[in-house]
Amino acid sequence: IFLSSNKEAHKHLARGGKKKDTLVILVPEHLLPDARAQVFRHCLNLNFRQDYRVHDDILALLHDRVELGVAQRRPMKQIFVTSFNQFKKALTYDKICKKIRPHREHILVVADEVDDFLDRDKLVFNICSNKANSFNQDTLEYFHEISNAAYRGREYQPNSFQSSPNPSYWKELHSKFVAIHGEIQDASKSLNKSFGIFNEQTLRHCATSISHDIEGYKALIARPYESVNRAMPGSYYSDVERTIFLTFVILSEDVSKYDELFQGERKFITFEYWKEYLAELDYDELVYGHDRLSEIAEKHPNTLGGLIRFLYIIILKRMEIRDRSKSVNSVDIIFNFDCIGFTGTPFLDNYPTSDYIRHQREDDIPPCIDRSFYAYTNENLPTEEFEQRFARFQGQNSNVLVEYVSSDFMHESLKIGEMETLEAIFEREETKSKLMSEQATKTSPFNVIVDLCGIFKLSSIHDVRSLILKHFGPDCFHYIYHIDQTNGSDRMLCIKSKNDVNFDEEFYKFLCQSYGTKLREKVFFFIDNRNFIGKDVPFQLVYQKYYNLPLFVKSVVIAHDVEDFSKIWQAMGRSRTMNETTFSIYKNNIPPGLVEENCGLGDIKQQPLTKLLYTRNCDCKMAGNLSSIYQTLIALYNLSQQSFYYSDEIVNTFIEKMEKTITMKVKNIEVKIAKVVLGSPVPAQILQHIFVDKFQRSCNKSVAENDVSTQRVDTLVRQIVRQKFEQRLPSEDIYDDYIRFLSGEQQSLMEISYTKQQQKQKQKQKAKSQDNDTMDVFDKRHRLHFISKMANYYDATVDKEEDSTKALLSLPVSFPIFTAEYSAGGKTSVINIYPTIQFLYSHHIMSRYINEDVQSLLNNSSDKSQICSDFVASATEGLKKEENCADPNKFHAEVKLQFIKQNPQFSLVGIQPGVYLIGMKDQFNVHDRENHPMSGMLQYAVDEIGFVLFDKTNTKSVDDFGPYFIENYILLDLLSKQEVAQNVITYYCKHKEKLDKCLAQYDEKQGKGFICWRFLFNQTTTLPDA
Repeated sequence: IFLSSNKEAHKHLARGGKKKDTLVILVPEHLLPDARAQVFRHCLNLNFRQDYRVHDDILALLHDRVELGVAQRRPMKQIFVTSFNQFKKALTYDKICKKIRPHREHILVVADEVDDFLDRDKLVFNICSNKANSFNQDTLEYFHEISNAAYRGREYQPNSFQSSPNPSYWKELHSKFVAIHGEIQDASKSLNKSFGIFNEQTLRHCATSISHDIEGYKALIARPYESVNRAMPGSYYSDVERTIFLTFVILSEDVSKYDELFQGERKFITFEYWKEYLAELDYDELVYGHDRLSEIAEKHPNTLGGLIRFLYIIILKRMEIRDRSKSVNSVDIIFNFDCIGFTGTPFLDNYPTSDYIRHQREDDIPPCIDRSFYAYTNENLPTEEFEQRFARFQGQNSNVLVEYVSSDFMHESLKIGEMETLEAIFEREETKSKLMSEQATKTSPFNVIVDLCGIFKLSSIHDVRSLILKHFGPDCFHYIYHIDQTNGSDRMLCIKSKNDVNFDEEFYKFLCQSYGTKLREKVFFFIDNRNFIGKDVPFQLVYQKYYNLPLFVKSVVIAHDVEDFSKIWQAMGRSRTMNETTFSIYKNNIPPGLVEENCGLGDIKQQPLTKLLYTRNCDCKMAGNLSSIYQTLIALYNLSQQSFYYSDEIVNTFIEKMEKTITMKVKNIEVKIAKVVLGSPVPAQILQHIFVDKFQRSCNKSVAENDVSTQRVDTLVRQIVRQKFEQRLPSEDIYDDYIRFLSGEQQSLMEISYTKQQQKQKQKQKAKSQDNDTMDVFDKRHRLHFISKMANYYDATVDKEEDSTKALLSLPVSFPIFTAEYSAGGKTSVINIYPTIQFLYSHHIMSRYINEDVQSLLNNSSDKSQICSDFVASATEGLKKEENCADPNKFHAEVKLQFIKQNPQFSLVGIQPGVYLIGMKDQFNVHDRENHPMSGMLQYAVDEIGFVLFDKTNTKSVDDFGPYFIENYILLDLLSKQEVAQNVITYYCKHKEKLDKCLAQYDEKQGKGFICWRFLFNQTTTLPDA
């Protein structure tokens, strides 16, 4: 229709606005390849006599030649096929915004799975840059103490935190950790351990590897989730405090995941740490041995606490935090573009359309979807009226037979194991169908399980195969259908041979030829909690059409703790023959009297539990949650500012709380949002309508019947902002009721919920390199351009004198890229690091370092000797004289300037104390140093691990400039978070005499630098004062 020239059709596509010449097709990320293929196929089959363009990536708009509307060289229609999050990401680029904003009324957005697009937990997409944290050793110790206390069920000990600058923060954090720990005790709600850590094994679901994350974060969870994978529920996965505690939980319960990390760091366990925490073990065997962490913990369980403490502090030390953040949410798109959406689960929050905003309407917001089938608890509908509404919701699936079964038994069975729970389900289904156990060949009463809540999250498909073979024997089922964990493809596992083959049309034909109508008796369908749409869906329809039978005989839906009826209905909808398939729905905590035991199958709309779940579902979808209402406020703010994205003022909430700066910042945000949103007539009116629409459906009469005045809206906006940042105290008035209602299913005013539903959504996402949400692409204003002309480049590279390109890239830049100030030994000093030009082309730097000053300096300098002279002058001028500090025994280091990303790969060259040059990994090799313009000033070099690359100083002292100089290890700690660096600093502050003795006795046969810690300190245990 879009590509046609039918005027009547385009009148409808205009949605009350201007004629559309640009179509943006949005689909969930896992459906993107199929969507692209379908669009290309349709376009090839259609022969419109006009030019048009199809782009498979919305980021094509970054290209200068891709324009919209009249800006095109030759105006034509354009189609963009992209994912939800990729479109949101595109709207954070100013270059794209400049093209889209003036043309947006000519853009039509078509969204598939719009319920997913407007899911209250996935509205927001954050794009952020990250940086290293600056936690000092005391802070790391506090995190360990709080995590350990909450996990072990111990009370908060105020005496342990008296020296903290903010003891109240740690008390609040303890309460939060206790609440999170209490929540994850339910086996089905607990964190999914296979996805709790980011390493090669747990990132196996990523279609395109994110190698930087894998290499930099082996066995580490410590990173806000959306900076690794796609935009998930922002209020949950951006909570770094939650990440910190879950890291401790996984480390305590699944230590084998950290075997590799421990093997790499064990050599840095100091004698003092061993003596205090691990004395039960032999020191040499602990430091130099080969036993894995899990083996040590099993043999010596009393040492687990000390081992966890050692690794936990390393993990937190390497944790990245956000540096800057922008966000776009789905509501921004609804407000700014004419949209059409498709969904099979029609439970959506209501938002005003772009046409409503365009005409500045003030009447009630029209429903964006037919809500005549919604049923709310406060309506108290008679049974007949409810059944009529539910029948409208069912549509063609009008004869669905279900049986609700209590799943309370799973609380005990899951303590034994997941497969024991699955076997219990098998036995219950057999008992209900009254099958005779003496039959030689069993016929299962059901052939489908949909694990909606992830009960079997730790079990593999081979575990399921073993159980089916054991329980039903070899003659019942021959194949198990499942979805591959790696790439989401459809697979068939042969129960007898264990062959796992692709399930495609050819294999389906083979099954039909082999079994005919009995095919459904020989294939067991195991659908995990990702519930990807698979090849079984079209084959169900083909099977029914050919044999007049449903492929899914009976489907068992494990809902257990899932309260969302729309999710249950989606799980049932895996069967495309719902009227012919029967269902057993396993649900926990069923109120007494709603389900009779062994009552058998019944019409779903006539079951009392259906009415309860359905009305609760409508109530929840109407109320939303705190994240969705906060994102609505942000979208209204963006609308008032004529912006697609929002730049977050508070990037790291937990740090602001720790440093006591959050109160003022939250105050500024609430004032800003209230002033801008309520100061604009259209956004103010929209917000009031949204509140009224929500509150009138509340079961709380004080909420439903109170008038929502302008003054009340103003106060409520401020309360929502405070609650979002956990800075609101209960007011003991109507606003407590408002906030509790808007928080949806939260059980308390603290937002700690991490249910299996959020886990499911987390697992449904696939990491795509093109959908990366870190800001890596340098804007043009941050780029450097150099041109070097020569007769023959390859010949020039052979001649050191002629290789002007390499000589240019090795030159220093006179502006520091990193500055730190440290206090040690009673003095305060400053360290400056300057980059080489080549280092500016690495992915280790932040783009904003290359500002106008840097560009001007390099563009106006052509003489190598002059560049070096300017660098020496600048470096000397930038040195700050040493000052005496108050406490000679106290060590403190603070980063003053940081444009280097965490975990860089580099060569660090010492020029003089306080002045260092940072280059690429192999930039200062023996061949390049000879011809470097500053070769006489390059004293020694180390890499990011601590290996000494060369040394002219021949010193062996932590106080003298050289490879053992304390500044080296301060920089290694700040840049690379190396454990050896922390050991050196600790010994420098507390055991300096011992350090000096070891250095005096060390012959450097095994190498230079403290990277040789295990050799250098081999005699530590035999020193007299040890």
